[in-house]
Amino acid sequence: MAFIMVDVETDGPIPGDYSMISFGAVLVNEQLDKTFYGKLKPISDKFLPDALAVSGHTRAETLTFDEPKKVMTDFKNWVETTCSDRPIFISD
Repeated sequence: MAFIMVDVETDGPIPGDYSMISFGAVLVNEQLDKTFYGKLKPISDKFLPDALAVSGHTRAETLTFDEPKKVMTDFKNWVETTCSDRPIFISD
């Protein structure tokens, strides 16, 4: 099994109404050298300034990020090339 630690930043408290604006992943191994990072354009006009501030990005910046479909496809490809067996996502 391949363990992948994942962390996300959002601009609000719930999916759908708000957006995941970035996420990172690392394959848990001794080197911690296989990583992925994606920045996603918001899927909603709603956002909470305090939630967004945690990410260190402005709303204007997030509007220039990649389309979510592209980022998620890139992540899928990263997982497939990084893991030779079944990936298990972990987070806190």
